[in-house]
Amino acid sequence: MRVVRIRYAHSEPLFWRARVEVVEAGNIEAARYLADGVAEMGFVPITLAAELGLPVVPRLAIYSVGPIISARLFRGRGPGGYCAVSDTTVSALVLRRLLGYSFTRVEDPWRALEECGGVLAVGDEALKMADRGVPHIVDVGELWWSRVGSPLFFAVLVARRWGPEAEAAVAEMENSVAAFYENPAPLVEAVAGRLGVRRGLVEEYFMRSRYLVGPGGREAMAREAELLGLPPLRFVEAP
Repeated sequence: MRVVRIRYAHSEPLFWRARVEVVEAGNIEAARYLADGVAEMGFVPITLAAELGLPVVPRLAIYSVGPIISARLFRGRGPGGYCAVSDTTVSALVLRRLLGYSFTRVEDPWRALEECGGVLAVGDEALKMADRGVPHIVDVGELWWSRVGSPLFFAVLVARRWGPEAEAAVAEMENSVAAFYENPAPLVEAVAGRLGVRRGLVEEYFMRSRYLVGPGGREAMAREAELLGLPPLRFVEAP
């Protein structure tokens, strides 16, 4: 079974020990792969899962309870206006809904720092900006927690169909997360080296990132979709 992995560091604990066939993609590309049948299961932004009606498996997700570091509106040095990287959907929508911000889309967040008053960066580039001391205006996870008081789900696991193969793939990813929590040091070192950022920042980032969805997670996902003005989520009926 092919599983879509979003190509940011936050996906590492889910896949580093998982024996699954991986298809890598960006946020928006990931949803297109699932919608078009390129893969049978994978992680997609919760916004696109709702909009495309992709069935959510409420056992694994990529989410935060409070600050997350990798989704921040950084302070730019430009004359004004807010910009956002083109690959973000959830963070931009949260800032629009909660703060009324609108964004001009950009491809290069580093160049945008010179042109915009604020730059919404996500994923690995946001971690690099944080590591280099770029000041931020707001952390999206922290904002959601302070205003809403529930976890903020960035990406959810969806499956086009459910059966023994899907169950086995989910179990592989759950075991990968468990192995990471048992001994996080090797993965922390690898990610810090690959991104060229401080080990301590990666440790903090993975401490803030959540993957296993516990009791109440399904309801929190559904509430998030409602608050963001999205279509109701569909859930896999027997995960």
